[in-house]
Amino acid sequence: MLKSNGLKWVQVFLLFIIAIIAAASVYSVDVFWEKRSETQPQKIKEAIERACVQCYALEGSYPPDLDYLSRNYGLILNNDKYFYYYEIFASNVMPYVEVYERGS
Repeated sequence: MLKSNGLKWVQVFLLFIIAIIAAASVYSVDVFWEKRSETQPQKIKEAIERACVQCYALEGSYPPDLDYLSRNYGLILNNDKYFYYYEIFASNVMPYVEVYERGS
């Protein structure tokens, strides 16, 4: 009788440990995706800026707009998910770029 009672406690303990590990895993994945979505606009901005620099290096001037980068440099923009702010002062001055995630 004592032996089977001890076995039940071991089973309960193992189930408890498994539940804790599962909860920690779910929490970790959730935090990972949340941080990823927060950094995504910054990474997109950096990609746009790299394409601008590439354009300047090849053509001697910065692109007039983002459509130019899309047509000539293969930049792919997701206008449904992000809002892009692109301001150019002069063809020899790096454009000001901002990327914002659109509301749901």
